[in-house]
Amino acid sequence: MFNYSSYSVFLDYNIVRGICWSMAIIGVPCNILVIIRFIFLNCNHSGIPSTQSFTSHYQSRFSISQNPSIFLLFNLTLGDLVGSFYLFILAIGDVAYTYYYQNLYESNSNYSAIRNDWVISPTCTIARILSQIALLVSILMTFMVAVDRFILVMLPHSRHKITMKIAHIVATVYWIFALITAIPVGLISSQVAASRPSTRFDILGQFCSIDPLNNIFVQAVTYLELFLGFGLHISSMILYIIIYRKLKQSQRHFSTVSSNRAEKRVSIILAVVVLTNVFTYLPVTLFTILDQAVPSYDLEQSQLFPSVVMLLYINTAINPILLIALSAKLRSARRQISQSIDIKG
Repeated sequence: MFNYSSYSVFLDYNIVRGICWSMAIIGVPCNILVIIRFIFLNCNHSGIPSTQSFTSHYQSRFSISQNPSIFLLFNLTLGDLVGSFYLFILAIGDVAYTYYYQNLYESNSNYSAIRNDWVISPTCTIARILSQIALLVSILMTFMVAVDRFILVMLPHSRHKITMKIAHIVATVYWIFALITAIPVGLISSQVAASRPSTRFDILGQFCSIDPLNNIFVQAVTYLELFLGFGLHISSMILYIIIYRKLKQSQRHFSTVSSNRAEKRVSIILAVVVLTNVFTYLPVTLFTILDQAVPSYDLEQSQLFPSVVMLLYINTAINPILLIALSAKLRSARRQISQSIDIKG
C-alpha cells in the first residue's frame, strides 16, 4: 500500500518526525508542570502568615508576584509552552493528514495530483502564529533573564535592579510585540502558501514556517528573528561567562553560605539554558549566510537543514527540565538553611 506519510507534514524526513514528537511529548507536560509549580509557590506565599519569617522569606524569593527574576522565568516558561503547542500541532497534524490523504486518494493512482491541503489549513495558520510567538518571546525573555542575573550577581547593591514594576512592563511589551508581529506575518504567509501550486510540497512549508517571498515585512521579520536571536543569545552567554568568573573568584565565600551556593546553582543552570539556544541558532545562521553567499546553494535541497530548523525549538523541551532540576536544588538548599536555623535555635 502507498505510504501517504510521504505527503504529510514531515514528508520523508523521519528523523525530523522523531525529533518533533520527542520535543512535543517532553515539552508540553514539563512546561505545564513548571507553570503549576510557579503558581503553587505563589499561592502558598500568599497564604503564609508573616510571623513565619523564614518560610515567608523563602516563599517570597520564589513567588512570581514578589520576585522579578521568578516572574521573568515564568514568562519564559509560558513562551516555551507556546512553542511546545506548536510542535504538538505539527506532530498531530502529521498523523491526521496521513489518514486524511489515505482516505481521500486511496482509489486514485495518480499520486502526482495530490494537493497539499495541510499548508493552507487553518491549523497550519495557527501553527505559524504560535511558532513566531514562541521564538520571539524565547529570544527576548532569555536575554532579559540574563541581564537580571548579571545585575544581581555583579551589582548586588545597585539601585538599578529590575523591580516587579519593570518586570511587568518588560513582559507586557515583549508579549505585545510578539503578538503584533506574529499574527500579521502568519496571515501573510498563509496567503503566500495559498498562492503557490496546490501540488507543491517542501519541508519548510510543511513546518508552517513564515514565507518571506515577495513581502518586505515578512522578510524583515525573518532576518530580525535570525540575527536578533543569535546576537542576544551570544550577548547572554557573555554575561553568564562574566557571572561565572565572578562566582568562581568568590568560591570560598559561597562555599560557606548555603543560600549563596543556591544562587551559584541558579546562574549555572540558566547559563546552560542560554548555551543550548546559542548552539541551536548558530547552525541556522550559518546555513542562511551560505544560502545568501552562494547563489547555487539551495537550502530546500539540504537534508540537514530541516533538522536544524526543528532544533530551534529544542529549548521548549530542555528549559523546563532544567527549571525542574533548579527547583529540586533550591528545595535542597531550603532544607539546609532550615536545618541550620533549627540547630541555632
